[in-house]
Amino acid sequence: MASSTRAALFGPFRLVLASKQLLKDGAVVPMGGRALELLVALVERPGEVVSKQELLASAWPDLFVEEANLRVQMTALRRILGDGQDGRQYIVNVARRGYSFVADVAFTDVQERGSAPPRGARQNLPLNLTSVLGRAEAVAAIGEELARHRFVSVVGPGGVGKTTVALEAARTALAGEGAEAPDAVILVELAPITDPALVEAAIVSAIGMTLGTGGPGLGDRLPADRALLILDNCEQVVAAAARAAEQLLLANPDLRLLVTSREPLRAKGEHVLRLPGLALPPTDQEAQAADALTSPAVRLFIERAASTLGRYEVPPDDVPAIVRICRRLDGIPLGIELAAGRVDAFGVQGVALRLDDVFRVLVAGRRTALARHQTLQATLTWSYDHLSPGEKVTLCRLSVFSGHFSLEAATAVTAIEEPSWDTIDHLTNLVSKSLVSADFTQALPRYRLLEITRAYALQKLRERGEFDRLSRRHALCIKEFMAAAEEESSRLPAAEWAATYASQLDNVRAALDWCFGPNGDRALGAELTISSAVLWFQLSLVDECRARFERAVASLRTGALDPAREVSLLASLGTALIYTIGPVREASVPWTCADRIARASGSVELRLRALWGLWLTELSAGRYAASLATAHDFERLARSPDEAGNEANLLIAHRILGISQLFLGRADGARASLAAAIQEDRISSSAIVRMQYDQELNARAFYSAALLFLGFQDQASALAARNVAEARERGHATTLSLVLVESGCPVAYYCGDLAAFGERLDLLGDVSGRHAFGPWRAWNQCFRGSLHLARGAYSDAVETLTAGIAALERTRWPIRRVLFLGHLAQALHGDQRPDAALPVIDQAIESGLTAGEGWILPELLRIKGEILAGDRPRDAMACLDEGFAIGARADMKFWMLRCAATAARLMPGSRQVVFRLRQVVDSLTEGHDKPDARAALRILASAEGDHRRYGGSMG
Repeated sequence: MASSTRAALFGPFRLVLASKQLLKDGAVVPMGGRALELLVALVERPGEVVSKQELLASAWPDLFVEEANLRVQMTALRRILGDGQDGRQYIVNVARRGYSFVADVAFTDVQERGSAPPRGARQNLPLNLTSVLGRAEAVAAIGEELARHRFVSVVGPGGVGKTTVALEAARTALAGEGAEAPDAVILVELAPITDPALVEAAIVSAIGMTLGTGGPGLGDRLPADRALLILDNCEQVVAAAARAAEQLLLANPDLRLLVTSREPLRAKGEHVLRLPGLALPPTDQEAQAADALTSPAVRLFIERAASTLGRYEVPPDDVPAIVRICRRLDGIPLGIELAAGRVDAFGVQGVALRLDDVFRVLVAGRRTALARHQTLQATLTWSYDHLSPGEKVTLCRLSVFSGHFSLEAATAVTAIEEPSWDTIDHLTNLVSKSLVSADFTQALPRYRLLEITRAYALQKLRERGEFDRLSRRHALCIKEFMAAAEEESSRLPAAEWAATYASQLDNVRAALDWCFGPNGDRALGAELTISSAVLWFQLSLVDECRARFERAVASLRTGALDPAREVSLLASLGTALIYTIGPVREASVPWTCADRIARASGSVELRLRALWGLWLTELSAGRYAASLATAHDFERLARSPDEAGNEANLLIAHRILGISQLFLGRADGARASLAAAIQEDRISSSAIVRMQYDQELNARAFYSAALLFLGFQDQASALAARNVAEARERGHATTLSLVLVESGCPVAYYCGDLAAFGERLDLLGDVSGRHAFGPWRAWNQCFRGSLHLARGAYSDAVETLTAGIAALERTRWPIRRVLFLGHLAQALHGDQRPDAALPVIDQAIESGLTAGEGWILPELLRIKGEILAGDRPRDAMACLDEGFAIGARADMKFWMLRCAATAARLMPGSRQVVFRLRQVVDSLTEGHDKPDARAALRILASAEGDHRRYGGSMG
């Protein structure tokens, strides 16, 4: 009696999972039990990284063995599989993590013991000499479609692998069992046929040779009950193939027909399955070698490179270059194979660098391939030559688009002499012929040319002498689109805005490159640069933004633009400079120039924009008193008669006044100003700061910090958590980073919520790792040291804070530096290094006094008091008294509490000190369960108990 069990199919192998038996081409492969256990563990989780610990537990259960045993067995297993031979790759080692089975695996049910041998089906399929990577899903989809429909067409661009997946689907069907398995599979190769009159003869010949029946006509019944007929490469004889398909299906009710073509046959009963390129690594994981190595496109490149070189072990430095190559080629297998075939001449890095000259590099294909598949040039030339004159013109003109474009944009740019409906008709035909890709997942359809198609069409556009004319039309179209993006940036939610406009980044780049190129239009380029500022900042591409704006400013004569546009250009450059080179003198130059132009123009709105930039530069440079004066100037202008009714600018005035006051230690005034800046109904911000970050969340972040200093720890903690959650939801990197640094991390630290602090640090590390501008990475490292300090890991805190502060100094941002110097002094003191701690805290206090950083001075003086307590108690108390007094002048109860608690802990016998602590604790209306309040209550209970015991009073 036969029993059914699961088996895994990969390459020429079949692994029966229950009996742990490996067969190659039907013959049992002799191998050891440990290696088999490892193979089963890997194959059951294809594409995943299986840890070394899991593999050791699978092969050596209940035993402790050295990791070297695993390496030995893995080497033997790879040798048995022939890993690395003939371009095949099965197992990759992921450094410090484990191993991953990267070959395609199909799971099926098989019969064991007593099952009848499979019936031999008649077929004429070619032998498969190379592995089929990354197409398991497509092959399964074809099988499912053929089970539901009699007529399926696999459609896609040249080189995408239509024939490969069709043949693999046919082989899979042959390996199946039951009533649905075909008893004949007939391949008809139509690629060599160019005369439609010869199609019928080619089909009849293939059927006759496979079934041995002579030459039945297309209207005759085939001598096979359940045949699968494959019409391969029909695009050059599409009409004749369509007629033949309908005849065959009409005469054979049980026939299944599988077609490959660059365009659908448009025949009766046809169901189209469009084949995309191989899957690529997600964009945000390109730097993750382990993730990239499991991508089908990357695996194909590696396998084909191994075939070219004989052996290829992927160095980690090559992985990003391989990903760039595969992405540039849109995952098209032919392009990837050709690129991998040039590794012997240029190396991986060399191929990546030369892809701009894509057709000269990718010229050496397999000699046995069809002529039109031997090079990309030949593949695309064949498709181009089969277009109508109008389709050729439209394709060439569409090549000026880099990335996605809408139907409206396509007609606006490419329809010149001809009516727009002709262009729409041509575009529809180009989509059908797989030369233009269509994306219908959005509310409005989007189109794009694959990168290799675009490169070919651009070459033809230049040959036609139309490149500059079409590039100008494209730049004008993109400028209008970015003007709309600019207007909607403050109206639409960030996610909705990004879904509409972020995909135009490549088009903006292409348009700007032309505008500032040899035959471009610099004035148009400046206008587009200004309009696109919102895009660069929303996507946090600050380094590229700076380079684009510097080029625009340098290329224009003074006065070439009207004052509003010139101020806008200088403003965006000034902001980008602050976040790239730091808030140094060079960063203030564009703002000073903008202020001069604004004054000369007499425009209050322009003056407000310039004043905002000057305020930002002063605040970022640690010139807090100067920033407050500028904020007052801004407020006076915002309240001027010319600005009556413009509430948005007044909200900004409240916000920047509050931030400057907070850094100066005027917490109560900061709270009032920031409260006035917060509008829960989300009133739109002014154009002054529309593209930098979310203004309300920024105000709320500083407001939560003010609440903390004033002693409202519960409110501060709840608001900080809400701010972080909303910033994450809005998905804007700069906004999220600011919210985390301004309140998310420090509020969690001082409120003792170390779990939340750690989670937010991980979030800040992720954001700063993906957007390497400004001081975010340095702040993240410093806060990481603060977390070590809070956990009592003083040595780690010293090391991390020292490195973080050094990194912060390299960014030239002084904000929060004194805070972290204070934490470093605490860590040194905790690490029993008071001689090193004292100079650090003195430096912090001196810097804080010089900059007027009243917000943190009480805490710095408290830290100095702790350091001095052992050897100089009188000086220690003087520091604590001074810190308490500074906090009391601004009603910063949180710092007062910490100073008073430290003093009472150091001098528990002093009635005056204990009484002062009692007054602070009694004045708190919330936060009694926070660590500082709990510690204060313990100190009071101990001190007051001593007083009662000895008959004292707290009078």
